[in-house]
Amino acid sequence: MQATKENVTEETFLQSIYQNVKMGSSSIISLLPKIKNDGLRSAATEALDGYETYAARAAHALEERGAPAKEKNPVARFGAKVGMAMETIADESTGHLAEILIEGSNMGIVEMIKLANHFDPPGEESDALRLSREIVRFQQHNLEQFKRYL
Repeated sequence: MQATKENVTEETFLQSIYQNVKMGSSSIISLLPKIKNDGLRSAATEALDGYETYAARAAHALEERGAPAKEKNPVARFGAKVGMAMETIADESTGHLAEILIEGSNMGIVEMIKLANHFDPPGEESDALRLSREIVRFQQHNLEQFKRYL
């Protein structure tokens, strides 16, 4: 993301948060049918529930500001889905699926931190900044859960 503190508004920040967690949710939904290990399936399902909860919270915060939540464009979503399919075509082992989930969590963490670093809320800490920090902690927790299945 090529952003400066001057051009990331709270609404833009919340849209990016929404898109980030929806991408996490969509990725897990794509992987769940391939996950055979009960422990990893449980960890992924728990992460999915969390992503959906955070998506609802971000959407609600956007609605309060009079802005509808917008998902990433269909081309980006399709590209992610194809990439996920290619990643698993030759290797559906528990360790490989855990690695994919870890990589996704890492990408989400990096994106949230970059957004937070480029957001300069006026006055007190904003709802978007608090939510992004909470999501980073959530994604770090997920990452730790997925590591057990490498």
